[in-house]
Amino acid sequence: MTIPSYVPGLPAKGAALAGFQQVELPGKERVQPLWTIPPPKRTADPAEYLRRKSRAIRNGSGLHPGWLDARTVEEALDLVVEHVWQEVGATLMGTELRPVTGPERAPAQQIAAAGTAQEWDSGLGVRVRLRAAPDATLRDRCRELVGRLGDLELDLLLDLYELGSIDDAVARVLLAWREIGALTEWRTVVLLGGSFPWGAKELKDHDLTVWPRLERQVWQAVRDRIEPPGATVTYGDYSTVHPRSGEVRPGGGATFYEKPRYTTAEHFLISKGAEWGQDEPSHMKTLAARIVGDSEFRMSRSAGERWLQAQADPAVAEDPGNPSVWVEKGHIQHITFVADQVRDADR
Repeated sequence: MTIPSYVPGLPAKGAALAGFQQVELPGKERVQPLWTIPPPKRTADPAEYLRRKSRAIRNGSGLHPGWLDARTVEEALDLVVEHVWQEVGATLMGTELRPVTGPERAPAQQIAAAGTAQEWDSGLGVRVRLRAAPDATLRDRCRELVGRLGDLELDLLLDLYELGSIDDAVARVLLAWREIGALTEWRTVVLLGGSFPWGAKELKDHDLTVWPRLERQVWQAVRDRIEPPGATVTYGDYSTVHPRSGEVRPGGGATFYEKPRYTTAEHFLISKGAEWGQDEPSHMKTLAARIVGDSEFRMSRSAGERWLQAQADPAVAEDPGNPSVWVEKGHIQHITFVADQVRDADR
């Protein structure tokens, strides 16, 4: 296994899978996503949903290194094993995705994940969720998990989820590392977190909002304070979506706005235009022009930039797209840029 320089946490949805496919080499070689299967609609047939989703993952990313977390659908563990883990690995070339477990999960899930990792000879991801300060039982639960997994190669995925206070997030990571860092020789240590806003309530109407990338600031603080000195902490984030995007059941009633998005060195540039599906005139060309005119815009760097440039061009016919397109293009430019950004930070 090659050690990644960047791990985006991505929901296994059409926009993220299509966006990742369009990230170009050589930057893509340094990226290893953590894919999360989103929960299905309550009316969906579980077996068919998992079969369809696993095939989409296999076709979209299965031969590219990364991790696959089925936590949101593991109530029916036998179906997960049959229709996710086996299906994703069922090609002549195999798969480069590693299954994921965690200390809070049932022993049956941990054992099943370990069995799949042994069958694939892939190693196993251990995702430790740090939404709050680690409690006193974290070390014990992780020690039991590590003992249950035998001699597998293990990757530690420290997941801060939604970020607010930088100081609080740094404290959570350092405390968790003190408790579990020495339990085993972790093959890879990844720090995940996301600050991209959920919904559009916090965004300016028909305008551009500059939003800080808190996950980058937390990673910069942690990597300089981790013990022992020199330990490598791989940067991870949730790209240009909120962490909840991989955990919310699909349903009606949501309101969508035109939302082109862009990533700079320290911020997200997020626009809020017309309400999608209504009769309101589009604001996309004006908003895209604001992004393209930013001093940090990377002209023609990826398909994401080229799409924004076309949107901003008054000579190009107006076609603002839809919510899936805005998410897809956001993933392309973000992953392309961050792969280079963390590479340069390590030099």
